[in-house]
Amino acid sequence: MQTSIIKTSIILFVVVTIVFSTIYTPQAILPTLKGVFHISVLEINLLLSGMLFVLMIATPFYIPISNRFGKKNIMIFCTFFLFLSVLLSSITSNFYVLLFSRFLQGVFVPGITAIMLSYVQEIYPKNHRGLGMGIYMAATSFGAVIGRLLAGWITFLYSWRIAFLVFAILLFIAFFAMIFALPVNKTELTNKRVINKDALFSFLSNIKILSVLIIPTIVFFSFMAISTFATYHLAQEPFNLDASQLGNIFLVLLLGVIISPLAGRYSDIIGRLRIIYLGIAILILGIFLTLSQSISLVIAGLGLVTMGMFSVQSVTPTYLGELVPEKKATISILYQSFFYLGGCLGTFLPSIFWEYYKYNGVTSFCIALILIGSLPLAYINFNKKKEA
Repeated sequence: MQTSIIKTSIILFVVVTIVFSTIYTPQAILPTLKGVFHISVLEINLLLSGMLFVLMIATPFYIPISNRFGKKNIMIFCTFFLFLSVLLSSITSNFYVLLFSRFLQGVFVPGITAIMLSYVQEIYPKNHRGLGMGIYMAATSFGAVIGRLLAGWITFLYSWRIAFLVFAILLFIAFFAMIFALPVNKTELTNKRVINKDALFSFLSNIKILSVLIIPTIVFFSFMAISTFATYHLAQEPFNLDASQLGNIFLVLLLGVIISPLAGRYSDIIGRLRIIYLGIAILILGIFLTLSQSISLVIAGLGLVTMGMFSVQSVTPTYLGELVPEKKATISILYQSFFYLGGCLGTFLPSIFWEYYKYNGVTSFCIALILIGSLPLAYINFNKKKEA
């Protein structure tokens, strides 16, 4: 049993890392791609924002499909077509074909990410589920780092097409790893969970739940905005970093691997909301530091932005599950949709501020959004304590 768990854990970590790395592949090389295609920041950022928008829309549709055809089968299918779409990215010289390939990736990625959360809880024994979820969360963070880091290095040494080709090869490896190494959950066909549409609408009309769902949206919005536009900021005077150096900057995202389990653990001790508020405060402080003219302070700021984001995202799903314990599957889908909405908008809307006000405008907008978006939850909980 122990050997089987170790094998499953290793394969799970590798597969999730590879899949999540493809989401963020273009981020470190956006300035390079902008120069290659001679287009605006708003247009080139569609490689991220457009993909995340499609991902957000596609996420809810995979749950009923996986209930019918089986989680592992759907994940294998989506991994293969994700491989083909990333391969298309590597062979095109046309921006619109590249953008189309990214949209395709947005269609197939949630067929793995949206299903994997419940799949992990089903393939691990009850007393090892915490281990499984910890490995999954660590792999998502590690994948975000690898996607940016490798893309920056490979683009600097070879070309952006080779960078996409490398990730296509990794996905092909993940495809076979899924087929031959990940177990099939033998009980899932007798334990189907259906997303209740009425519950979705009732949650969206519940002010308390909606105020909590806004938090991952604004936090991931700010994280994607800062990590995206920091690359443009650092590629300019006085920093003038190249593609490989920009890729190296994203090593700070490894802090997410460390902070995620710590935030979860301490939320059990001091409360979920306190960790959420603490994460928001750290995030804002980090954004302020990225405005510095010192590269060391900018890196420290990006580190704090990472810590703040992962602190909030590690605790929010658990807090939502505690608010509606009988509808965890439904609230999980809502959480993921709001989360990716934030990522989509976070690479699109700030482009407007960048065009007119550069990096100062982006950071000011993010801080204002975080403060305004946090007010409803703070107000509700303040009144709750007052009534108590």
